[in-house]
Amino acid sequence: MHESSGTAPRLSTTVVTSLAALGAALIALFGDKTALEWSDVVFALAGLVPWTLVAGGVTLSPWSFHLATMGPAAGLVLLCRNPGGMFPAMVAIVWLTRSSRSRAMTVSPVATAIGLAVGLAILEGTTHETGTLYFVGGAGVAFMAGTMLRRQDELLDELQRARERDNEHAAADERTRIAREIHDVVAHSLTVTMLHVTGARRAITHDPARAADALERAEAIGRESLDSIRGVVGLLRADEPAGPAGDPPLPAMADIATLVEQFCSAGLQVDAELELDDVVADPTTSLTAYRVVQEALSNALQHAPGAPVTLRVVRDGAGTVLRIVAENPTVAEPARARDRDGLGIRGMNERVRAAGGSVEAGAVETGEPDHPTWRVDAALPLRRAAALS
Repeated sequence: MHESSGTAPRLSTTVVTSLAALGAALIALFGDKTALEWSDVVFALAGLVPWTLVAGGVTLSPWSFHLATMGPAAGLVLLCRNPGGMFPAMVAIVWLTRSSRSRAMTVSPVATAIGLAVGLAILEGTTHETGTLYFVGGAGVAFMAGTMLRRQDELLDELQRARERDNEHAAADERTRIAREIHDVVAHSLTVTMLHVTGARRAITHDPARAADALERAEAIGRESLDSIRGVVGLLRADEPAGPAGDPPLPAMADIATLVEQFCSAGLQVDAELELDDVVADPTTSLTAYRVVQEALSNALQHAPGAPVTLRVVRDGAGTVLRIVAENPTVAEPARARDRDGLGIRGMNERVRAAGGSVEAGAVETGEPDHPTWRVDAALPLRRAAALS
């Protein structure tokens, strides 16, 4: 016994082939009775029994499986041996070929029908008649037509699956992009805000004015972060109309100087060299440059508090590449420093690669094995002003 799940035809195949045999029986009953014998009709209808069992998912032995092909084969032969039966027989072959789940269930009944037609012609001594040749040739053409239609159906199914995969990949890419934005906004704002709040708590007893200034800065950063988060949430609600003022603009290279000032006000020592005048870049590159600087300074503030940071944002000699280099001595153990490749570093790598650039982030030995330097080195391609105008 064997499972028929891989060889059972579709319901439409069973219907068409059954109608073919039934049509033969009707022709035999009401048509030219000299052309058919009752034994032929009984044989055709009896052959439909195992075929129907296979279609219903009943397990059959290999011999029973081959017997199942005799029903539609006999029906096709009986149809073609009667006036007006050739066309229904060809239609049945086309649908049988197109709808069968396996090649075996397609080839077997068609080949059996051709064999029966030729065998009957030999036994009856009618091989010289053109009807048998027409049936054999027509069956071949119908088989080829059904095969092409079946291949077309398979290609359409593959195309549909490919579109579904593309949609899934696009959704995954969009989720990754939104996750990066949320991480960059929240991680930066919380780091800087917490430092301001900590400074305010320490200064509130002996320097109330300084504490108030720190709290004002923390409040301002918090409001900016809320605006940025609203913009990110807007990406998730693209079908909803924007508010009266629209979504807040995304940061760009022109905002890097303000970003550095925010970190300096939070207590980070930054020696910055910024060459941003007359820099022309597309929005993606501009936002990426801002996020790289933001991630580098946030890491320094979080993992090496109190350590000075050297930041360089400059163009190369040809003005086609923007280099971002941030260095700071680590105050943690080297093993911990090497273990900083978290969501922020991963997101930075993804951003830079998406913008067509490259980035390296990691600990660099500088002669002090206990305190290596952490370096972020990114290169972003720039477009000429003429190319963007």
